Amino acid sequence: MQVTVFMNEVGMVLLENAQGTLLSECFFRTDDETEDELQHMGYQRLISAYPVAQITVGKGIDPEDIGELFLES
Repeated sequence: MQVTVFMNEVGMVLLENAQGTLLSECFFRTDDETEDELQHMGYQRLISAYPVAQITVGKGIDPEDIGELFLES
């Protein structure tokens, strides 16, 4: 499934499908958070949930930063 991650006008990072349906909010991992800690709290990395080839990077997101995005649970 093709998905697009983008930042809206108010600075929220959102994930939507090709039809424009909102799938999830996303957030950036901070320097003081480890991936293990976030996964233990139930958060999943965007690139673990969706293959990189299916992710389109939209407005406000740097393509190099998608590895630091996690899905809200």
